[in-house]
Amino acid sequence: MVKGEKIRLDIHNTLYSIYKFNQTLNNRLINKRIKNNKKEDIAFLYNVTLTTMRFQLHTLKIINKFVKKKIKVHEMILLQSAITQIVFLDFKEYAVINCSVEIAKKLKIYHGLINAILKKIARNKISLKETKINLDDLPMWFRNKTKSLTNVEKKNFLENYNKEPDLHVVFKDKKYLNTFEKKIIKTSDISGFVEEKQDISKLRSFLLGNLWVQDFSSFFPLHILPPKYENKNFLDACSAPGGKSFQILNRNFNIDLNDISKKRIELLKSNLNRLNFKAKIMNLDFIKSNKFKKYDFIIVDSPCSSIGTIRRNPEIFFKTKGPDFKELINIQKRMLEKASLLLNNNGLILYMVCSFLKCETLDQIKNFLTNHDNFELFKISSNYRHKEHTKLIKNNYIITMPDTVSNYNIDGYFAAYLKKIK
Repeated sequence: MVKGEKIRLDIHNTLYSIYKFNQTLNNRLINKRIKNNKKEDIAFLYNVTLTTMRFQLHTLKIINKFVKKKIKVHEMILLQSAITQIVFLDFKEYAVINCSVEIAKKLKIYHGLINAILKKIARNKISLKETKINLDDLPMWFRNKTKSLTNVEKKNFLENYNKEPDLHVVFKDKKYLNTFEKKIIKTSDISGFVEEKQDISKLRSFLLGNLWVQDFSSFFPLHILPPKYENKNFLDACSAPGGKSFQILNRNFNIDLNDISKKRIELLKSNLNRLNFKAKIMNLDFIKSNKFKKYDFIIVDSPCSSIGTIRRNPEIFFKTKGPDFKELINIQKRMLEKASLLLNNNGLILYMVCSFLKCETLDQIKNFLTNHDNFELFKISSNYRHKEHTKLIKNNYIITMPDTVSNYNIDGYFAAYLKKIK
């Protein structure tokens, strides 16, 4: 076996599972596909797999330049992975080509074609690195759902969607931030971006439970929560893995945590134990269960297309099927409806989705307010003066596409506070 062939075959099989069967890249899929691999092999697999999906539209354009006939799925994925390694990761060409040819033989596809194409691409890799994507290259479902975006917004998305995400962490206290062992670019007194890419789970501060990982877009809406909501009863309806709940617990507020997924609850419990936080945990279907009490504040971080997290979940564009918007929008609507019934007068619903699509954000809020005259859009405090952060606040909504804060990448996100007035 050629050196590097096995791990590259594992990469191919992982990409094929995601593309063909709409699976998600996670530890479960990796452990299913590969066994007894070294940590550096797993890191290599994640790097190549994620980068291949981030640049899959680029590599498809490159393939179309060199291949005039229709190719099979295995040929396409093998070429995409190899082109990514040669052009966008700058790996040694001969190693990538040799391994790809051997994998082609195992898959019983025309290895001579793979060899010839990759050699041509290697000779032209400098110019191919400049391959650009335009709107017409994006999936049809995405184009249909983003017709309301301005030309500037579409341009910004094209420039940003495939960039690697940055690591944002939240500390229990500013003293933990100030004594953190790595350099932090502050976003508040208790949060910031880790300047250099690294495995945060190995750091002493993480192991001691001084911090948790949370994207800035997810952190920001609760960070600006008005102080008058102290001593209220909170519910996080879809709480796992816990970032937003931790923000509430860190302020010593009372909060119940719920999640419909038993597996996600196990992750939530693990995070709570590490952080030494305690809270009531429920494993209920938020929409259907009648076991909830009344609350003053309900966080509804609803299932959605997750398009705002495209940089950390590039399989969204790589999969053959797009999101089931009919189902997702119905779930969002029903979750808002249930939250409205469980909320006390003068209470707040914080509706959040990691999406910037109008159908999941502005349309949902508009429809909810049209059908609930006992609610109003809550005015976000004007006391928050951080100029760069306030660009995320528009007409009392918090909304952003994949963007930057302090020159670091953040997810696309939407949040709105809804107040029950009677």
